[in-house]
Amino acid sequence: MHEPRIRTSRLELIAATVELIRAEMADRDRFSKLLQARVPGEEEDEAWPPENIRDVIGLFSAYLEREPDMAGWLNWYWVLVDDRTDRRILIGNGGFTSRPVNGTVAIGYSVLRQYQGRGYATEAVAALVQWAFEHTEVDRIIAEVVNDNVRSVRVLEKNSFHLVGKGSEEGTSRYELNRFSF
Repeated sequence: MHEPRIRTSRLELIAATVELIRAEMADRDRFSKLLQARVPGEEEDEAWPPENIRDVIGLFSAYLEREPDMAGWLNWYWVLVDDRTDRRILIGNGGFTSRPVNGTVAIGYSVLRQYQGRGYATEAVAALVQWAFEHTEVDRIIAEVVNDNVRSVRVLEKNSFHLVGKGSEEGTSRYELNRFSF
């Protein structure tokens, strides 16, 4: 089974599969070959994987081993593509926490520090939102953001998400985008 892929003007988003996740956890060279992209190492400002996803990589693998067709409903790798030079580099990730439940999916995302502030998250989230709403079972996308994460809030706002209230944890806010306002 080939993983779902989404192409934007600057990025290729590649849905996580068991094979990709196993390589990510155990074999950086194989992971790089599977993505056909350079994977940032320890010598860089921030190495792959970002700290905020290290703990959940194994969970993604377990879900996908049980249900391979969940590819796309979990993590997506974000590869920056330079068409002029054919250079490709892994810069971030994001995706959903599960298939839709009662018409709702939750989205999250992360960009390596050295690639932040260039609009990549905004571009990738827009593509993921489009992908989700192509599935008729999705009516609403939610996101929770730490209140002082101004960049993340801005990504959501640029993608037409609206503040709907407090998040599930102290110091967070919940944002929402409905299919009907998309």
